[in-house]
Amino acid sequence: MPISAKESINKLKSEVSSCKKCLDLVKTRKQPVPGTGSARANIIVVGDCPGADGAEKKGVPFTGDESGRFMKKIFDQTKLSLAKDLYITYLVKCTPRKTVKKKGASSTETIQPLVKHINNCIPFLTKEISITTPHIIVSLGLDISNIILNRFFSVEKKYTNMEKIHMRIFENPSFKLVPFFDPRDVIVKGVITEERYIKDFKSLVKLLKMV
Repeated sequence: MPISAKESINKLKSEVSSCKKCLDLVKTRKQPVPGTGSARANIIVVGDCPGADGAEKKGVPFTGDESGRFMKKIFDQTKLSLAKDLYITYLVKCTPRKTVKKKGASSTETIQPLVKHINNCIPFLTKEISITTPHIIVSLGLDISNIILNRFFSVEKKYTNMEKIHMRIFENPSFKLVPFFDPRDVIVKGVITEERYIKDFKSLVKLLKMV
């Protein structure tokens, strides 16, 4: 008997939690952070990786730090429910770090995900999409957007300006991709205002009602 979408997601969470593909991350991570939300989500929101001061500590995407609190505010204002229509996850499920040696002592510092981390982890995202069958995927940030466009839409071109693809709709036979600025572009860099970001997310929800 085929297992349900919820059972499939729970099985996938176990796979993520026990994953040891990236030996460098296994040594430095506190814990992997599987995706969470509706097993039949209309929207998947994909971030780059868990924050060391937030999601990695909590074990839940978009929690515990400023970016997480900002995204929760967005979800609350747009009435997107994790129980019903939303699934949140990361491209790379562990917080990437590198070991640094200074004056004979070793420490670690967080880094951007490396190509090997992405290659090892993207099959989990593929499974998440296959199980939840979303109408829309929201990619947070330029790097993630380019990777998803390349892997799932066969787009070879690399975009260099987030402003040009923010809220632009890309389509394949299975789902739409709508890139958004990374939350840090709002709350740290001020590249886009919070008011515009919230307004654009509300427009996304309206789009969802039409697909």
